[in-house]
Amino acid sequence: MPAHDQLDLDTAVDVLYTRPLDEFIAARDAVVRQATDSGDRLGAARVKRLPKPSVAAWVINQVARGHPEEIAALADLGDELRAATQERDRGRVRALDHLRRERTDGLVRTVREAGEVGGRPVSSAVLDRLTETLTAAVMDPDAAAVVRAGRLSRALQHVGFGIVDEQGDEAELVELHPAASDDGSSTAPERDVEKPARAEKSKKSGRGKPDPAAAELTAAEEAVEEAAAQVDRLESRRDDIRERLRSADAGIEHGESELERLARELDQLAAERDTTRHALDEARTAADEARADLEAVEDELDDAVERAADARRRRRAARGR
Repeated sequence: MPAHDQLDLDTAVDVLYTRPLDEFIAARDAVVRQATDSGDRLGAARVKRLPKPSVAAWVINQVARGHPEEIAALADLGDELRAATQERDRGRVRALDHLRRERTDGLVRTVREAGEVGGRPVSSAVLDRLTETLTAAVMDPDAAAVVRAGRLSRALQHVGFGIVDEQGDEAELVELHPAASDDGSSTAPERDVEKPARAEKSKKSGRGKPDPAAAELTAAEEAVEEAAAQVDRLESRRDDIRERLRSADAGIEHGESELERLARELDQLAAERDTTRHALDEARTAADEARADLEAVEDELDDAVERAADARRRRRAARGR
């Protein structure tokens, strides 16, 4: 197949790893069909074997693509650290290891403060996987290459004997396409084609009969992929539920705050009500007293008016005599 066709396939795979996680399987199968239609059966088979990334791996891929300079700096730091280790320069190793932690923590802190990657909330567990993967990228050049490519299917961990994925299995740090020599033959690493080669050998040795070991391997691989897909689904559900829980907790906190505020307002209004009621009672008492005084005064006034009229009558009578 011409080199430019392979480059087109690589580009399609790169785009595949930038798509939303829930669209990965459908998008991968579309790339497989395109590769098959173009005659690239080997490329189609390789793409078909690409598993759906875990939630952590998908987040790490987006971080790697969004922060290429920081990832490149970590990879370069790994080269320096290995060189210092070979030279047994302990002071240099300590300084570089401190710088590794500083740069790793800085990038993880950036993601934590953002709170999301590609619209997907980032949990503390995913941040832990990010830290482990960045550390693996420093400690292992193959891990660094895969992380920089942004094509992880599982997050990585560096352990005493090498690199494993987030499930503790040996990580497959291989490229999508084998390199080609000048005569056009493949120069792919043995580990990249190890499984297909073993399967082909088993078919030949069995003379067309099913190989139990190969069948068992295929079943095991399918079980691993199915279990990994189940883990992805559950991680996605867990993240969604955690987001719902955060939203509910925020609603509870807001409701309790509002309830406290309203309770304070009610206490204040109750105090104002009692004060107003007391003032009203006093006003009513004063009104009753004033009304009683008014009636008494009016009675006295009526008496006074009547006495005054009587006095005037007597005066007129006295003058007439």
